[in-house]
Amino acid sequence: MNDKKSKILFIGPTPPPYSGPELSMQQFLESETLNKAFHIRFLKTNFRTDNTKKGKFGFSMVTNFFIFFSKLLKVLIITRPKCVYYPITPTQIGWIGRDVWTILLSKLFGAKVIIHLRGSHFKLNFQAFKGVVKKLVGFSLRKVDCAIVQASYLRDQFEPYISQSNIAVLYQAMDVNQYSNTNKYKVERGKILVMGHMTKAKGYTDILKIIPDLCEAFPYVKFYFAGNIRKGERGVFYNQFTGEKITYEDPFEAEKAILNSIYKDNYANLGIISGEDKMKHLQTTDIFLTASYSEGFSRSLLEAMSIGKPVAYTPVGAHREVFENETHGFSFEPGELDQLKNALKNLLVDDQKRYEIGLNNRAYVVSNFSIETISDHFKTIISNTLAS
Repeated sequence: MNDKKSKILFIGPTPPPYSGPELSMQQFLESETLNKAFHIRFLKTNFRTDNTKKGKFGFSMVTNFFIFFSKLLKVLIITRPKCVYYPITPTQIGWIGRDVWTILLSKLFGAKVIIHLRGSHFKLNFQAFKGVVKKLVGFSLRKVDCAIVQASYLRDQFEPYISQSNIAVLYQAMDVNQYSNTNKYKVERGKILVMGHMTKAKGYTDILKIIPDLCEAFPYVKFYFAGNIRKGERGVFYNQFTGEKITYEDPFEAEKAILNSIYKDNYANLGIISGEDKMKHLQTTDIFLTASYSEGFSRSLLEAMSIGKPVAYTPVGAHREVFENETHGFSFEPGELDQLKNALKNLLVDDQKRYEIGLNNRAYVVSNFSIETISDHFKTIISNTLAS
């Protein structure tokens, strides 16, 4: 054992559920690069395995609060980590329920603290926090040694509490061997796959609105939705592209309308998919679509690109700075239905274009977003923080 390796405490969620933050944390915990450089200890934060229950206040949340902090206190006393890595939440209840106290308790035990914003909407949400909460959050942010964001233009998310010199950019990572373009399933013509929460903020209700028009022009098209459908929004309340507040729409009512229409056969609700089932849907899809109003860096988008799929996407989060329109797919502004329809039409009308974009996307992900590349960047961020 190399005793010179620094002890790092990773705090965060792991699967299930099988969504971006959980899968990303698992990748880092399993990273050969990071484990060779540091002694990593892990404390799991997620007690709920269902994404629909995230962010809901109740008795279980209070119970989990005490369970989590008793475990955190124990691991801080026994392990005495040099650094704590912790992905934060974007919500007021998340900061009061865990984030503030995790940061302050870690600092109390002398650890450097690295926080990670896996989204693009903290700054907008923070404006709506209550006054006393703002003061608490601001106080804890000033204690942070390094804050990671998922795109360069998001470096201002923590102003004025964290200086630009203590902000680092870390893009999404992809296992390019697991998500490869050696497909064993045949592509289904006109299959459009959407993965993620089925809510207004993720663009779900917008997509349902354009199904009639798109299917009049392309009757063979079918939209497949993989994820949870849920009422309310927990985390994303603003259009990150415009800064405007999102007008809520009930996804259950939207689904009911499409199922009671003549276009019901152009729609499929897959529920949550994972493992081989997820891989099959990714490989058989013709086009991957994300219509989200706010993202840090969509993991599902990168998965589809890694497999060699053309994409239609909103230029939010890192997407606007790392992807080029027509080179990696076609982009459209969140909520702009005509742009959404045109992005899909541009891909549907040209089989060769879809194929070429897919090949380009695979090569681009391998070159820039492999887990090895991103883990190496992350190792540098941790090392620099320890040395500061």
